[in-house]
Amino acid sequence: MRSNILRAPMIPTAPIVSSSLPELITKPLPDIAKAIAAGNVSSVALTQYYLERIARLNPSLQAYITVTAETALAQASAADQALADGRSLGPLHGVPVALKDLCETDCAPTSNGMAIFRDRQTGRNAKVVTNLQAAGAVILGKLAMAEGACSTHHPEMPVPVNPWGTSFRVGSSSSGSGVAVAAGLAAAAIGSDTGGSIRFPAAYCGVTGLKPSRGFVSTEGICAMAPSLDHVGPMASNADGCALLLEAMSGLGNTLPSGQTPARRFGYLPYLLSARLDPEVRTAYCRLLDTAERVGLDLVACAVPDVPDLQETWDFICAKETARSHAASYPVQRNAYGQALATLIEKGLSLSDEDYAEALKRYAEITVLWNKLFDGIDWLAMPVHAVIPPLLDNALGAPNKGLGNPLEFTAPANLTGLPALAFSVGRDPRGCPIGMQIMAPMQADFALLALGSRLQESGLYPLSLFSPKASEFEPLK
Repeated sequence: MRSNILRAPMIPTAPIVSSSLPELITKPLPDIAKAIAAGNVSSVALTQYYLERIARLNPSLQAYITVTAETALAQASAADQALADGRSLGPLHGVPVALKDLCETDCAPTSNGMAIFRDRQTGRNAKVVTNLQAAGAVILGKLAMAEGACSTHHPEMPVPVNPWGTSFRVGSSSSGSGVAVAAGLAAAAIGSDTGGSIRFPAAYCGVTGLKPSRGFVSTEGICAMAPSLDHVGPMASNADGCALLLEAMSGLGNTLPSGQTPARRFGYLPYLLSARLDPEVRTAYCRLLDTAERVGLDLVACAVPDVPDLQETWDFICAKETARSHAASYPVQRNAYGQALATLIEKGLSLSDEDYAEALKRYAEITVLWNKLFDGIDWLAMPVHAVIPPLLDNALGAPNKGLGNPLEFTAPANLTGLPALAFSVGRDPRGCPIGMQIMAPMQADFALLALGSRLQESGLYPLSLFSPKASEFEPLK
């Protein structure tokens, strides 16, 4: 990593005042927020602790590309002063969070995971950042990501490491966001999702992530990949944390009544119970269904709409819109682009306007078909990926697996705009997390998160990655 990418945090020499901080950061986001609001811990002390942890662990985990230590400590100090004055800044009062490095910020560069933009200053905040700050959040820094929110990291940029094991994939493109939450380097993080970029890292890193309903969270000031498919969403240790973060980042209050019983019709796909999935993934899928039944939901066998060209439609729209998003720098700076992103852009440039118009027509038709699916169910359970996360020396969806495209289960939510919640339901024999996802009707985001919370509290609780008493990061054995 180049020295001008990572801004080393300024760590005060005064000792941490609370011995409970190592334990506190293992708690869900709402518990951390409550501890600050109750005055049990100061925002400054907690922020200092996170910054110290980042300084110690980020050189090996590579989650952060920029640490905004001075800004974070100033925000934390202001939060503590407000609390002393009897003022609440919002639901995230004094809580340290981090941003995927495609969120424009006035306090740090916004690289979008691209080497040519590593020092780009936009001088403004994305709408989601403005909303977070209005809710009282402390911004710890910017998180590493795949180049241009595509599938791979640029060779000159940091590549985050999965804290479960260095040979395990992190998932793209919100890779730093997944690692930061999993490793306790932030209380929560912002990610983005164009074809699964929140859900893959959430599943592979053992955390929870929501791709919200289309339009639920503003994408103003977010570096675009494919605007028709792009979504910005929360990543946290559990569904309750995602709900609190979603409330803050969207600027929309969670009006869902506390304790409301979730809708009961829990859709599942019978064909996934055959040999369609890796055995470990199939076992995890069955565990999700068993837990849903145990909490009182009714399992409803169903079938997704028969849309043979769904993947092609996603591909066409993603390629064409990505090419348009990079028109100012590609092909002028072609040599500065990594291979995966350049290949996607070249495909977009090769598509005609007629191809794109036809894809948009199918996009609208597919949305109608998938929305109609929810006339008969309230939820739809699917894996995030058909195979257990491949090791770094294997290709994603390796040909010998014979299980189709890696976006098979994630792209539908981006095309249709339906919300999808991803979370871990266990680990495979190698110790790597296995993730599942639940889709819901449009605008049912908070209800979906409430369902996720109920399932997690009933046996699918997220995995704990680190020992609160350990002086160093210790992945569980």
